[in-house]
Amino acid sequence: MLGMEDITITFAWLATVLTMIGCVIYGVIMWNRGDDDEEESR
Repeated sequence: MLGMEDITITFAWLATVLTMIGCVIYGVIMWNRGDDDEEESR
């Protein structure tokens, strides 16, 4: 299924999923954080 028999493909799938999870976590942490440079110029 999905080429998961090959360890290389399995590793690629795991890396893709882990990267997606990392991006979601980063997005949640950075949500609504303003740019510090923008606030200082006001």
